[in-house]
Amino acid sequence: MKRLTGALLLWLYALASLAQIADSVVLQEVTILDRRLFDKENAGSKETHVDSVILSEHQNHTLSEVLAQTTPIFIKSYGRGSMATASFRGTAPSHTQVLWNGMSINSPMLGMVDFSLIPVYFMDDLTLKHGVASTEDISGALGGSISMNNKPDWSNTLSGNVVTGGGSFSTMEDFAQINVGTSSFQSKTRAYYTYSKNDFPFLNNGVGDIDPVTGAVQYTRQRNEHASYRMYSVMQELYGKVTDRDILSLNGWTHISNRSLPRLNTFEGADNANINELKDRSYRFIASWDHLYARGSITAGAGGNIQHLDYYLRNYVNGQGMIPAVYSVSQAVSLINHVQWMHDLSAKSSFRVRVNFNHHDVMSADSVKKTGYDKARDEILFYAGYYQQLGDRVNVRLSVRQDHVDDRFIPIIPSAGIDIKLLREHRVYLKAGITRNYHVPTLNDLYWQPGGNPSLRPEQGLQEEVTLAWAQGVRRLVVETQLTGYHADITDWILWVPTFRQNWEPHNVKRVISKGLEVVIKVKGKIGPVDVTINSNYALTRSLNYGDKRIWGDESYGKQLVYIPVHSGNLFASATWKHYTLTYQYNSYSTRFTTTSNDLSERDYLYPYFMSNVYLSRKIERKRFSLEPQVKVYNLLNERYRSVLGRPMPRRHYMVLLIFRFK
Repeated sequence: MKRLTGALLLWLYALASLAQIADSVVLQEVTILDRRLFDKENAGSKETHVDSVILSEHQNHTLSEVLAQTTPIFIKSYGRGSMATASFRGTAPSHTQVLWNGMSINSPMLGMVDFSLIPVYFMDDLTLKHGVASTEDISGALGGSISMNNKPDWSNTLSGNVVTGGGSFSTMEDFAQINVGTSSFQSKTRAYYTYSKNDFPFLNNGVGDIDPVTGAVQYTRQRNEHASYRMYSVMQELYGKVTDRDILSLNGWTHISNRSLPRLNTFEGADNANINELKDRSYRFIASWDHLYARGSITAGAGGNIQHLDYYLRNYVNGQGMIPAVYSVSQAVSLINHVQWMHDLSAKSSFRVRVNFNHHDVMSADSVKKTGYDKARDEILFYAGYYQQLGDRVNVRLSVRQDHVDDRFIPIIPSAGIDIKLLREHRVYLKAGITRNYHVPTLNDLYWQPGGNPSLRPEQGLQEEVTLAWAQGVRRLVVETQLTGYHADITDWILWVPTFRQNWEPHNVKRVISKGLEVVIKVKGKIGPVDVTINSNYALTRSLNYGDKRIWGDESYGKQLVYIPVHSGNLFASATWKHYTLTYQYNSYSTRFTTTSNDLSERDYLYPYFMSNVYLSRKIERKRFSLEPQVKVYNLLNERYRSVLGRPMPRRHYMVLLIFRFK
């Protein structure tokens, strides 16, 4: 509660202090903030638009890193180069829906996205929709949705950049982009390659020896072995203006990664045992047509998402060499089509209708265990929304969803929101929203062998949230603050649990309640000759298991879900003076439990940690090009920490980059 009290006091102090400044100058950017915070189509919804400065500073990072360091989302990372999943407001990874240019890229097999495989370099815009807002895009996002978008620059004729760098643990990173076009045609080509041996040293406190003299436990220093990774990715974007009102676009994205998965730090077997390897290949494309007319627009799109996931586990057998214990090959193919119509009935009222026709096909097989499944799923997703402005100070949003999945209708999903401008002369808003939501089981939940449960019921919940938002121009700064309280009551939560047959099976938990607070403070503008950008977040997250005591046991009833921190926060601060930019990043997590009973033994919980990163760069400008060397120091204070049990994490390490831009 001390962290919560401190965050609330900071928010209230900032609001009160800045409100006392009578001679403030309203910057033009506040008008943009005003439209975003008080837009009738977003009434009652909370959206987070990640600042372009943040995206620029993180262009050599993955989406998992930028989300963990600059948003309220908790990222569960298994280490450098390893899988990273998202928990949005204390929900499960499959409860976060991810869209690329409007197309869902969640795996129909796993239901989630590995955020460590998405480079920030490949996106022009990043938007988060929290809780209630997510139903505007897609159903099933019980926590929220994340939208990545690419955009054309119609003024561009020739531009691009090359980024190359190296760092600790034999890490190499190379990025390139070239943009060519005219006022009616644009092409963007992006590519990146990264490799790391990832052999950082660590003190292994999972295995130790007893000193025969003192009796003390002695831990050994080791290197993170069998942990290298190599990734390639290419994205091609084509945009064309057929007429002044018709735009065609075609985007393609290919990603290939090969990752060796390090063994747990408790492993005491031979060096040639338990050798893990994971291969990911994804091929995504989307073609769309946008037609604009005086009072609205019509959009049609068709796309595909093909994902291959191969996992191997090998052990050495005398006389036979390396023999696979697991040889699993999976393929998920999604074909996604949509049509959308937006129309303004008047200057203050509009509606939107969208229909999706999706087909998913999953094949998974383990040639060693002789298990697997081959299943398909068809979806028809319908959305209709009505938006009304009442006077100058009230916006109302009413919407409904009706999904048809696996030959059955999911119950109707209604949603409503309202915005109220509390003060006529100041940008202070009260936003409130409520929605129902449903999440159907993934194909793995239903059919995975061994363990799939065809009897699973869809997860369903009622979500409410209230936000107090304020934006103001103060001298040469723009300040925006938000305080959000939310509550979600979710029944039939799907949870995988171990069984007496030594495998895991999913079951429906009677009830999970997720509730909490989110505090956001953003500052952007100038302080003297210095350009500053500050983005800070604090989240209080209570995600509690209220399952059936007779089945799940008293020890887990009313306890925090595993790996979800109660308190988390981060700070991004960037200052640019002349050609120099200094960026500081900080993020922290409170204690996380790894058992449903929330045990506090050393084995069963993850202690709090605080992480600091520092970046320094200098831009050298010429008429047609620029050079920008960057030095990045990660884990500045050399923190010893764990993100998940049994996985070592690196101490202080470095990256040096050189960015060449031309135009």
